[in-house]
Amino acid sequence: MNFMKKNKNVNPALTESLNDILRRLDQVEKQAVLSDTYSVFSFWRIIDRLYEKLLPEMTQKCILCDFESGRESFKILVDKCIFGGGVLERYQCPQCECIFGPRKYLDLDEEFVNLDYRLLYSHYDEGNTTENEVQTFFSLEPKKDGLHLDWGCGAWGTTIQNLRDQNYDVWGYEPSAPVTADFIVNTRDQISAKFDTIFSNNVIEHFRNPVPQFKDFATILKPGGRMAHSSPCYEYNYAYTRFHTLFLTGRSPYVLAEKTGFKILNTIRKGEYINYVFGLESSSL
Repeated sequence: MNFMKKNKNVNPALTESLNDILRRLDQVEKQAVLSDTYSVFSFWRIIDRLYEKLLPEMTQKCILCDFESGRESFKILVDKCIFGGGVLERYQCPQCECIFGPRKYLDLDEEFVNLDYRLLYSHYDEGNTTENEVQTFFSLEPKKDGLHLDWGCGAWGTTIQNLRDQNYDVWGYEPSAPVTADFIVNTRDQISAKFDTIFSNNVIEHFRNPVPQFKDFATILKPGGRMAHSSPCYEYNYAYTRFHTLFLTGRSPYVLAEKTGFKILNTIRKGEYINYVFGLESSSL
């Protein structure tokens, strides 16, 4: 920005000083981004060298159905991370058909993964997906006297405010993106209520432990509660990021439901918009 053009009546010396500050700030920002990029690239390059030697000898265990066998028993799918995360080797389970991985990311602890997400979202915006989120919400046939939770609501959309303006009591949970707003909590222990519905969009593909996650959902749903999770990653789409660790392809959504006390009530497919609606089995209430 040229401060002189915007403020013609300002002292020229002051204008030049301000423009110099802006130039320096811009340079610092570029250097910070470059430093982050270099650090991320270097870290994952080292990890790739390590796993290149380890993977051929490792057994793999499906994160959904627990099928465990040598690497050769799985269909191997390889991609490259656009966020500097190096090689992404994933596996399709021959039992439940889900695709999971990369193993190097699943092996990380939660503290490191949370830091990795925070670094990503410090300079990356996923964009506004309010339209899909609202569509997913209404697939649950919500009632205005109910309590509803937008899981992984992000910091980019206007879904919660949109639905609250329509007199739906909607709250949000966002553990990774930097968001502070009314009706949004950032840690799981802040959630004590039970909800009539839970919904998400472009979130389920980030689950590293889908079975415990769905069992946790069951604990915060009211009897008869429903949830809907929409994502293009019920097919093997958008595989170019390390942050996508679960692709519920084939029969795997049904396996996940069966293992966690849910049943699939509905499936909606409109191009890349794919939405599964889950309801609690009566035996799990």
